[in-house]
Amino acid sequence: MRETDPQRMREALQGIYPRLERLSRLVSQLLSLARNEPDAVSAVTLAPLDLDALALDVATGWVPEALKKHIDLGFEGAGRPVQVSGDPVRLRELLDNLLDNAVRYSRDGGRITVRVSTAPPTVDVNDDGPSIPPEERERVFERFHRLLGSGQDGSGLGLAIARDIARLHRGEITLREDTSDGIGNTFSVVLPPA
Repeated sequence: MRETDPQRMREALQGIYPRLERLSRLVSQLLSLARNEPDAVSAVTLAPLDLDALALDVATGWVPEALKKHIDLGFEGAGRPVQVSGDPVRLRELLDNLLDNAVRYSRDGGRITVRVSTAPPTVDVNDDGPSIPPEERERVFERFHRLLGSGQDGSGLGLAIARDIARLHRGEITLREDTSDGIGNTFSVVLPPA
């Protein structure tokens, strides 16, 4: 604050900016965690919505971030509307958290696929990042849990929030154990049909 040289002020502000972004994201996630906690929510207003259209919209919004890392972000829709009863804001947040993790932990030049299927209504987010070890697959949904050695910034709240939102919709989120080569993860969100 006492600096008078404009160039040094700019450098200091550039150093502060990423930290402020991380702090802002953490505060936002803490608020979301409190807002979506099953005990704190008396009722969620569910309305009919097309899960296929919502997933496409969320995936499209992540294209610029994926391009920064040269990630091939693909979408495989159901080819028709997939009707669920849901809160579109909360479901968007759930999918945003899954795609944030996929982009954050995928390698440069990697691949992410968002896939929607109908029976039961399901959204899968598949990446080709390092596979989460079997002993960690349940723990990644715990609050503040982060994998050691990932080298990524994060609070360890995104997947806990996603699980709370899935449960509020009487759904389930899992990390499928379908990778045997140590590469890739598939997070699967299953919701009851409308």
